[in-house]
Amino acid sequence: MRKLRLCRRNLCKKSENVRDPVYSWQRPCGQHTDINIYNHSMRGKVPLVLVNPQMVTWYTCGPTVYDSTHLGHASTYVKVDIIQRILRDYFKYNLVTAMNITDVDDKIIKRSRETGQNWQELAQSYETEFNRDMQLLNVKPPNLRAHVSTNITTIQRFIEQLLAEQKAYVAEDESVYFDVAACTNYGKLQKISKDEPKEPQEYKRNAADFALWKAKKAADEPSWKSSWGGDGRPGWHIECSAIAGMFFGGKLDFHAGGLDLRFPHHENEEAQCCAHYNTKQWVNYWMHTGQLYVAGAQQKMSKSLGNTITLAEFFKKYTADEFRMACLLSNYRNAMQYSDEMMQTARQTLRKFINFNADLHAYMQLQKPLKFLDEGALEAQLKYMVTEFDNSLRDDFDTSRALSVLLDQMSSISRCINDQNVDAEQQPARCLHLLLAAGNFINASMYNLGIKHMSTAEAQREALATNAQSVVNVDVLVADILQIRGKLREQASVNGTKNLELLRICDQLRNILVRNGVEVRDHKQGSSWVYQDRSKSVSHSG
Repeated sequence: MRKLRLCRRNLCKKSENVRDPVYSWQRPCGQHTDINIYNHSMRGKVPLVLVNPQMVTWYTCGPTVYDSTHLGHASTYVKVDIIQRILRDYFKYNLVTAMNITDVDDKIIKRSRETGQNWQELAQSYETEFNRDMQLLNVKPPNLRAHVSTNITTIQRFIEQLLAEQKAYVAEDESVYFDVAACTNYGKLQKISKDEPKEPQEYKRNAADFALWKAKKAADEPSWKSSWGGDGRPGWHIECSAIAGMFFGGKLDFHAGGLDLRFPHHENEEAQCCAHYNTKQWVNYWMHTGQLYVAGAQQKMSKSLGNTITLAEFFKKYTADEFRMACLLSNYRNAMQYSDEMMQTARQTLRKFINFNADLHAYMQLQKPLKFLDEGALEAQLKYMVTEFDNSLRDDFDTSRALSVLLDQMSSISRCINDQNVDAEQQPARCLHLLLAAGNFINASMYNLGIKHMSTAEAQREALATNAQSVVNVDVLVADILQIRGKLREQASVNGTKNLELLRICDQLRNILVRNGVEVRDHKQGSSWVYQDRSKSVSHSG
């Protein structure tokens, strides 16, 4: 094992020595983890080095909330959740995660016009649906979450600094563009040249320049005033840079998203932040997940192509655990060819784990004849399983190989305990503690990977729950109620006068939440809430 890890380090060092001097990845200074991660620009694996192992930062590109979540989105967020769980729950790193919610966007404006629904209400409804879908998929919510519409000031300050340092410019139409000519290492993620000939575009100095701020063009567009004179809204790329920077500053350990975001979105994010923070490398590790395809199709699953499968449709046939198992079997960087055959393989694999649990439990409850087992062989197998499982996850989070290690161990144990040939002269059974140790490790590993139900009864309950239409995410429901209450509080104090009736309604909403165990804390800029300490008395005033 020691030699294997030394070889990995040498291979990583060798790959770094032949790197392109213009687009080179810079190894961070910090604690080596003995984990290797694939780096697209290096076209190979590089060592994971944590600047501060006591706090590991992670930002994920969030959803643009203009439509329902489909299975392509689900694959990205489930794969990201798997890697985060490995780092947090298996390797025990203190992972701090953040995500943006794009609630101002061309697609949202277009859908608002098509439906006649207010853009804010439309975005809020789809965000609520997204949160519920993530809960059904057992995707842990981020520690930090920020909406574009409520962080316009942060985004504008980011743009103002780029303008002040002449790394961006205001065009004739009062839009603001990033000047790629001022970025010495633009194109490092995709290995493209900013000097490649392209068709010139109106208002831009260079064809590769991209919008930081889009000037308002129609009366019904949401817009905000700016210090450079043009009313408008943020561009797509700047929102993630500004929000991630607001949370984590000028250095980020991990940044995740689908492979289709590597260019132009992530490329432009990196360029903006390198310019803003005056650094050569903003993100140390870009995590790009493979895309989901419908089997036989040449293009990814996307709304624009009309080849999507909604989660509501998916849950009519399969469970969240089965989909997660499919993701685990494919590994995070691999494309997935979605089909019933793929899902049946995932279902059968999950069933092997459930059946193993049932068999081991029956054996320990003396429902199967106890066998004399070779203690030395079992100890060697247990050590091999733990070591190889660990090696697999350290090798670019290779969950497919990690599962095969567990499956091999389960198969070996199952053959022993299910063998019906019992010799009457056989010595008394022993090694039950080793069997339990193996079972505990397998179960803990599956839970750490996000498989929620490891028994037949639990799996049946999950199937019922995901098909039910009444699943309620309490956190999202309380947040929505407080958002409405916040709007009422604002309206109750317009122009220096107080509307006592609206304030009374706000008090009633707060008291209803208190009676149901939610403590509301009002602040100058909105409200927060916590679950009540049940050891304390609760007022039930009306």
